[in-house]
Order: sequence, then structure tokens, then C-alpha cells
Amino acid sequence: MLMALKVILGLIGALLLFIGGRWMFAPDAIMDEHGISARNSTGKNFLRGDIGGLLVGGAIVIFMILYQGVAQWAAPLIILMGTVILGRVVSLIADGKSKQGMIAIAVELVIIALVVGIAGLS
Repeated sequence: MLMALKVILGLIGALLLFIGGRWMFAPDAIMDEHGISARNSTGKNFLRGDIGGLLVGGAIVIFMILYQGVAQWAAPLIILMGTVILGRVVSLIADGKSKQGMIAIAVELVIIALVVGIAGLS
């Protein structure tokens, strides 16, 4: 069971790394896919850094959990995912519901559940 949870978490980490890399290195393609516009270099900087950097950072922490163990890295990942969820809930209240936002909240909750499950079984 522990190995299955780690494999699932590793696959999600790889997905975050891929998506984060796209935000960092090909933001125009993702903006086109989602109808997002950044009118200047400041906008693209925010997309590359704030979204791409967060996703790549989350992937790195996931890989640290898998490589070094859950004890050292569980809290940072749970805090990171929790604050992202908080931002999404604020957006849900202030801006309304979006399909992508709801899927993202579900994925972030799955990440937290996997980390808690791995910690409990380790």
C-alpha cells in the first residue's frame, strides 16, 4: 500500500514538473489554451515565476519526500498546498467558480491526502 501511494505521488510530482515547466518555458501556449492574456513582460514574469515556479517547487518537494523521507518534507508540502487552496477559495468567493480551479483544488487535496497517508504508513 505504501509503495502504491508513493508511486501515485511520484506521478503527480512528474505532472507538476511538466506543467510547471510549460508555464516557465512556454507560457504563450498555455495562455492560448486557457484564454489568459499577459499584456507585458511583468504579466509573463508573474506567470512564469508565480505559477511555473510554484508548480516546479511543489514537484521538487514531492521528490524530496520520495527520496529523503516524509518526516522532513511533509509539513512544507502540506503548507504549500494548503496556501494554494486558500488562494483558490478566495478566488472562488471573489471571482466565482471555474472548472479548472475546482479540478486544481481536488488535485491539491489528493496531494495532501497522499502525504498524510504515506506519513501514517511510514
